[in-house]
Amino acid sequence: MAENFEDHLVRIETVHKDHLGQIRHWENLKLATEANFIWIKNFTEFQLNSVELQSIPFTQIFVCKDNLLFPKGSILPFGKMPNLLWTPIEKALRIELSNFNHNFFGIHQSVGIKLIPTEIEKKATVLLVNIHDASNYISNASAIRLKPLKWLLIDDKNALIFGEPMLPIDGKTFWQKGKFIFPLGLQLEFQLLEKSIEKKLNLSANQWIWWTSENSFCLIERTMLKPLSISSWKQTLKIERDECK
Repeated sequence: MAENFEDHLVRIETVHKDHLGQIRHWENLKLATEANFIWIKNFTEFQLNSVELQSIPFTQIFVCKDNLLFPKGSILPFGKMPNLLWTPIEKALRIELSNFNHNFFGIHQSVGIKLIPTEIEKKATVLLVNIHDASNYISNASAIRLKPLKWLLIDDKNALIFGEPMLPIDGKTFWQKGKFIFPLGLQLEFQLLEKSIEKKLNLSANQWIWWTSENSFCLIERTMLKPLSISSWKQTLKIERDECK
């Protein structure tokens, strides 16, 4: 007989509830609390066997039969199924965003949410480069090679280059999704919060949220980008150096 996964429940102590953030986006799940424990049900077969669930520590999986709870793989009952009040998981696990720093230069500003690794392949479209290393290539590149690209000077050492095909320059790569710019290989821990983050930041139509690391970001004004060319590169760096004298 095929296993009925609707009878499976997961239990975790309340003190470890922060670990549940990585499954909060599974809208089918329901959650209930009892004493010092949190119960979760409505898992699919895929979800019960997923890396996301199995990587959460301190969890216990039970199977409910005739109102009795059996530890998964055991024929001995653990106890009776408690009488619980179930709530959709995204409502039960409320997430509050910290206050954000709207200053463009607040690169090290921390936020209450973070990025996590993703196994889904993303296409890199943004490159963070050291301006000294990039100058060696850009100063001798053809106009056709640079024409599709735009760029932005970040500070006296770094610049962001947007567009494809990406230049063959060593640097840190990023991918874009809507108003977000993520490091390649990372995504929001709670993807359903994208719109909430945009609303919290009160973004203008010309702003991007650039995630510089797993838990830090800054805002970028699209109007600050300029077409990449040998002249724009050299002129901008010359002005920057003159202002620093």
